[in-house]
Amino acid sequence: MKLSVFYDHMREAAQQSGKSLAEVCRLVKSFGICGVEIEQAYYLEHEEEVVPLLQQAGLKVNCMFQFFDFAHEAPERRTQQIRRFVDTAKAAGSQNVLVVPGFLSEEERKLSGEAYQQLLTKLRDGVAELCDYGESQGITVGMEDFDGIQAPFATISQLLYFLEGVPKLVCNFDTGNFLYSEEDALEAYEKCKPYIQYVHCKDRTFEVHEGENPVITTAGRKMYAASVGSGCIPMREILSDLLQNGYNGVFAIEHFGSLRQLEDIEASAKWLLALGKEFGA
Repeated sequence: MKLSVFYDHMREAAQQSGKSLAEVCRLVKSFGICGVEIEQAYYLEHEEEVVPLLQQAGLKVNCMFQFFDFAHEAPERRTQQIRRFVDTAKAAGSQNVLVVPGFLSEEERKLSGEAYQQLLTKLRDGVAELCDYGESQGITVGMEDFDGIQAPFATISQLLYFLEGVPKLVCNFDTGNFLYSEEDALEAYEKCKPYIQYVHCKDRTFEVHEGENPVITTAGRKMYAASVGSGCIPMREILSDLLQNGYNGVFAIEHFGSLRQLEDIEASAKWLLALGKEFGA
């Protein structure tokens, strides 16, 4: 079973525990994790620090992600950003990228009909261009269900608009983000299943974690971070089905907002590896 974790979580773990980032990287590797998810902007700014830390710990970049503004960017600028993103990921040794194509303002979200569709088309066109260039460089491009009202790809139908409309695009299925839109994760899984080639293992809980900043769902409920398998998301059902159907991709551990990142990373890895063992993964 190939496990990954967000580089930001390791940085937070170092800050929270008082350990060095190098020590945290070694511990993460000892938990059975082989790679990281890292933002392109951070990687470029801190490459001289990041690369040696990962190499010394035996970790690699499994996926690079980046936020864009395809709905408002000029075509020439968009192309420059796309090429830099893919080229950076390739140079870092990553065969996967995650694109967050852009957000819409409150006023834009109030639009309807052709005006709103034009914005969605610009977003999708940017993703399509990214997929084309990614394919030429051996890079797979994925999108996830982003948990934010400003993202027109937060719900099942919104995400499918991109997955169905861009043939080369794959789904980086985030188990915990559909709950933001008060949608059922199992229903989302079944509808996105044909496109899934990468998984963000995100569990959530409505149990209050003092000191943490919760994510507020569209119904006003407060969600808190949870280690994988300890929250309210049907993780076992989703991941078991994936494994039974031959999924051999990456399982990326994600729990932004946790105040106990190191403990949660270890617990998440332990739970996932135990599940994988059940299915010979």
